[in-house]
Amino acid sequence: MHPGTWPSVEIARLERSLKALVKLVDEQARSGSDDVVRELSRFLVIRSCGLVEQIAEECCRSYLRSKSDPRSSSFGQSWLGRGANPSPGNLVKLVSRFDPRWADDLNHLFDADDELLKRELVFLVDRRNKIAHGLSEGIGARKALDLADIALAVSGWFTATVNPTA
Repeated sequence: MHPGTWPSVEIARLERSLKALVKLVDEQARSGSDDVVRELSRFLVIRSCGLVEQIAEECCRSYLRSKSDPRSSSFGQSWLGRGANPSPGNLVKLVSRFDPRWADDLNHLFDADDELLKRELVFLVDRRNKIAHGLSEGIGARKALDLADIALAVSGWFTATVNPTA
């Protein structure tokens, strides 16, 4: 069984950190300078995308450690962390390696509400990549805050579903 509580301390830290940044961007959007808001918004996009990557990986690693013998866990974990963008397709492919029902469930989540979550996650990954490569991305505070909500929703699915204590 997975030692300790779930979600893990690391997952809780990642979520708290993003939520603190969300609060800062929201506060600055109401009262800060445009330049500061623009840069904080860009940083929020990068961190939101990173949250999805890190939580998906942490959930999978924790699940493997909890449910596998040490050799199998080591083998499985060697396939994680290869730097794939957290696109809807990549995330579905990742969870399908554990359980095809998880892949179906995640696909249903992405397809709900006229594929809003899927479209926004694709947009989040695209904007993160543009920011990281120094390209123009045209992101504002409101959109960055909305994308952070998308990241938290996807991360929440991973925390609830890829749960080593279940």
